[in-house]
Amino acid sequence: MRLYEGMFLIDNVPASADWDGVVKSIHGILEKNGAEILKTEKWGEKKLAYKIKGHKRGTYLLIHFNAESTSISPMKRDFQLSDFLIRFLILRDTVIEELSSAGIEGEPPEKETENAFEAEEEIISEEEPEAALATEKS
Repeated sequence: MRLYEGMFLIDNVPASADWDGVVKSIHGILEKNGAEILKTEKWGEKKLAYKIKGHKRGTYLLIHFNAESTSISPMKRDFQLSDFLIRFLILRDTVIEELSSAGIEGEPPEKETENAFEAEEEIISEEEPEAALATEKS
């Protein structure tokens, strides 16, 4: 089994009326196709950058799950037939797989990269003003 993450954009009307029912329905589709659900996280209602299928707003749901690679295609077909889903995206989560296979717990590398940029900015700001100006002019 491989680790996947699914991002689901849900129509606000059913999401606000029966959130638990919507989540159970998505979990049902995943479990019907042999997925083992690890984590479910509601990201909340957001305004969309542009209309998608006539919707200006949507509620996001992020689910991490284990599944066989052969079960992803039927799973996607079932999600496409769903009435309350506006869009969805299922990706294989290779970063977390690599960390767990190496026995490393904690945040993915993206967090470390952000801290590295912050540290680099601090180093640059610590330079003498004349040296900084000289590097900008050349």
